This record gives sequence, structure tokens and C-alpha cells, in this order.
Amino acid sequence: MANLTVVYWRDIPAQVIAKAGRKSAKKMLSDRFQEAIDRAAMRSGAAGTDEYLEDWRRGEPVAFKGDLEEAAQKLVLETEQSWTDDALASLVKSNGRRET
Repeated sequence: MANLTVVYWRDIPAQVIAKAGRKSAKKMLSDRFQEAIDRAAMRSGAAGTDEYLEDWRRGEPVAFKGDLEEAAQKLVLETEQSWTDDALASLVKSNGRRET
């Protein structure tokens, strides 16, 4: 069985990892996600600090069957489509964290 995992900086997604045993496929999200991470980090004062590195985390793995590359790419596309520019801008304004 394989797992899909999303890597986040705080609450902003950055990468998808598909893994089965020793094999893995890693796919970065588009530049707009990295740019949002950079803006949120600068806004919060975390850019270039240990806090920046400490705020990277992996989401809960989700089991799947099938090709690693295809599954990772599919989740990247779904994530890209579900995150609007407004949603990313909102996270930037809240320093990368979802307001609760």
C-alpha cells in the first residue's frame, strides 16, 4: 500500500509526496504557493530563522493504490484547483496560519 502526504509550511501547502516502501515521487506545487510561504514568513518575521524551519510539517498520510507519479500529480492538480489566490492571500495576512 502506498501513501500520499502533503508537506506544509504552517498551513500553506508546498509539496506532495507519494511513497511506497523505498520508492517515492515528490511534486512541488506551483510558484504561487512558495511565494505565499515566503510572503507569510517575511510578514511574521520567521524568514531566515530557525522558526521558519520548525514550521514545516507533514499532513496525515492517505493510503492509495496505483502509480506513485500519477497519484502525486493528481493531488497536486486538485490542490492547485482548490486553493484560490484569495485563500492564499488570506493565509499570508494571518502569517501562514488558518484563523480559528
